[in-house]
Amino acid sequence: MQSKSNKVAPEYHEGLKDRLSGLTSKFDQLHVKDHISSHFPHIHHHDQPGEIICGPLLRYAGINYVTQQWQGSILIVSTDLNAPPVNFQLTESVTQRKERIKLRVEKIGSFRGMYHFWRYDVRLPMSEYEQLATYSLMDGSCFEFHLPSFYKSMRFMFYSCNGFSDVPQEIKNKFGEKEVPLWQDVLDRHTVMPFHVMVGGGDQLYQDRITKEDFMKTWIQEKNPSKRLAMRMTQEMKDAKAFACIPSMNMWDDHDIIDGYGSYPPKMQDSECFQVLFANAYRFYYLFQQHTTIELASEHGMIRGALPTCNHIITTLGPDIGFLALDCRGERTKFEICSQPSYDTVFKHLNSMMPSTVKHLLVLTGVPLIYPRLTLFEHFMDGAAGFNLATIAGKTGALGSVISGQLNKWNGDPELLDDMNDHWTAGNHVGERKRLIERLQQYAREKSVRVSFLGGDVHCCGSGKLFSKDMKDKEEGDPYLMVQIVSSAIVNVPPPQALLTILNQSSSYSTFNGNVEEKMYHLFKYSPNGNSRQNKILMGMRNYCAGYYDEKTKKINFWIQVEKEVGVKGTLGYLVDVPRLLFGQAGYHIYHQNKKQLLAEYGELGGHQQHRHHHFKNAIDSHLVRF
Repeated sequence: MQSKSNKVAPEYHEGLKDRLSGLTSKFDQLHVKDHISSHFPHIHHHDQPGEIICGPLLRYAGINYVTQQWQGSILIVSTDLNAPPVNFQLTESVTQRKERIKLRVEKIGSFRGMYHFWRYDVRLPMSEYEQLATYSLMDGSCFEFHLPSFYKSMRFMFYSCNGFSDVPQEIKNKFGEKEVPLWQDVLDRHTVMPFHVMVGGGDQLYQDRITKEDFMKTWIQEKNPSKRLAMRMTQEMKDAKAFACIPSMNMWDDHDIIDGYGSYPPKMQDSECFQVLFANAYRFYYLFQQHTTIELASEHGMIRGALPTCNHIITTLGPDIGFLALDCRGERTKFEICSQPSYDTVFKHLNSMMPSTVKHLLVLTGVPLIYPRLTLFEHFMDGAAGFNLATIAGKTGALGSVISGQLNKWNGDPELLDDMNDHWTAGNHVGERKRLIERLQQYAREKSVRVSFLGGDVHCCGSGKLFSKDMKDKEEGDPYLMVQIVSSAIVNVPPPQALLTILNQSSSYSTFNGNVEEKMYHLFKYSPNGNSRQNKILMGMRNYCAGYYDEKTKKINFWIQVEKEVGVKGTLGYLVDVPRLLFGQAGYHIYHQNKKQLLAEYGELGGHQQHRHHHFKNAIDSHLVRF
C-alpha cells in the first residue's frame, strides 16, 4: 500500500491539463520528415515536392461483429492540399471474387502549412474465407495485406524496443543496424504464414536522441538543479524534431516520449522543458502511431483515461481473442501508472465490448507485470564495478549519463529512481499492480476468459505465471493462471549478462495472495546455438514473439523467436502454450455452443442495443466499434 505522502493531489492532474493545452503551439516549426526511422522496410519515405512525404502507414483497429467488417486506417503525409488517391481492392482466397473498396478520407492535421496528414478510413467486408487486400498509390506503388476469416482468430506478431539506445556506431554495426535482421526474419515468416496484425508493445521510436539535439544542450548541461528545473524554452529549443514510424497496432512506452518519462518526481515532470518534450511526443505519437489526435482519439475508437493524453485500446484479434493495451504513460506519475478512473473506464468497456466467443484476453502493459524483483538485489549493485542505478533501471543515452553520474544532484532529489520506479513491482506501484491483477482475476472467473500478459521494455525475453497452488495439474480449470510473455528487444542491444545472472538468482516463487503464487518459467534450457544454459529464466538475446490460436485445443501458442547469431538473420523459437479456461457456467456456455451461432446472436443483440447505449450507437455509426 502506498503511504499517504505518495498520493497525487487532484489539482496536480488539473494543472497538468492546463499546461498541456497550450504546449502544442510550441511545435509549429517541427520538421516531420527529417527523422523517419529506417527500421521498417515496408514503410516508404518520399521527398518530392507536391507528392507523398511519408506513408502509407497501415493500422488495424478492430472488427465490427454487427456489420461483419474489418476496421482500420491508412495514414499518408503529403504536401498536396488534396488527398492523394488510393485504389483499393479485396480478393477472396477461395472464390477469387474481387471487390473494389471506396475509402473515406479526412485530414486530421497539418504541419507548418506544408505537411498534411490524411487518414483513410478502411472498412472491409469479412467472409468465411481469408482475403487479400491490395491497394496502390498514384506513383504506381502497390501494397497488400491479409484479412482473416470472420470466424477465425488472427495470427499475430508482438515486439518492442524497435531502435538503438545511445550506443557506439560499431555496436550498431555489429547488431546489423542497416540490415535489421530480425525484421527480415519477421518478413520471411510472414511470407510462409502471413501475420494478420503486428502489435508494438512500446518503444517503437527512440526519442532519446532529442536530448542530444543542439536545442536541448543548454538544459542537459546545466549543473544547478534549481536552474535546470526553472529553465524556460528558447526559440531554438522550440524547433524540436519529430520521429515518425508505425506498424499496425501500437501502444507507447517511455522511449516513445523520452527515457523514463512519467517516473520522475513532479517538479521535474512539471518543468517546461520536460512538458515541451512530452507535447512533442504525444502530438506525433497520436498522428503517426494511432492515426488520430488527442482531440479525435475517442471518436476514432480509443478509450479515454483521466487525461486527454491517456487513451487505451480495447479490441479483438478475431472472435476468440480479446485485446487490451493499457496506456501506462499518458497520465503516469512517479506514484501512479494509471488513475483509478482510468481503470474503472477500462473494465466498464471490457465488460460491454467483448463478444461471448472470446476465450482469451491479452493484456499489454509495456513493462512486464510478472518479472524478477529488481528491489530484491539492488544492494548487490552498491559495490559492483560497471553497475549503477541507470544500468539496472535501463536508462541510457543523455539521461542515462546524468542518472549514473549526477542524477541525485540534477533535480535536488537524492532518492530519484532508487525504487526502480518504471517497474510495476516498485514500492510506489506494487499496490496498484495487485489491484489490477485482482480485477483481472475477477474478470477471468466471471467470463471464463483466460487472461495473459504481454510486456517488453527490459531488453531480454522470458515467461512467467500466476497460478493456484492447488491447481498445478488442472490448469484448464484455474482462473488464476495468468501467463506473462516478455519479448524485448527486436532491435536494441541486450543488457549486461551479469545483470541477467543476478535477476536469475533473485527469481523464486513468491506469494501473490492467498493460494496464488507467481514464478518465472525455466524456458531456456538451451541457447539457440545448442549449448546448455545456466540462466534458464531470462535470455539476453534479441527477439520477437509470434502468436497463433489453436482452433482444436483452444490454446494460444506463443513462440518467442530468439536471434541465433548477432546481426545475422535467423531465429530459434521457444514455445509457451497457454491453455483455455473452462470455469463455471460461463465456461460451459462458451465451449458448448457453436461459434457461428454465438456470433450471429451477438450481432442481433448489438443491433437491438444500439438505441439504448449511446457509446455503442456512436461506435456503430462511425464503423469503428471494436468488440
